[in-house]
Amino acid sequence: MNKAEVVLKVSEKSGIDEDDCRKVLDAFEEVVSNHLSDSKGVGAAFETVYKMMSFIKNKKDNK
Repeated sequence: MNKAEVVLKVSEKSGIDEDDCRKVLDAFEEVVSNHLSDSKGVGAAFETVYKMMSFIKNKKDNK
């Protein structure tokens, strides 16, 4: 799934305009990228990604 497909799916599921979804996802990407850049080594970066994915999965499972 590419970025345009993600934006479209998020827009469809949320009812939010595609342009607004794109802005939010771009900002999210920038925040995550900056955080990973500031991580102390590869292990810390992987730990951050793992925590984020766990958070997303838990949100999905608790719907």
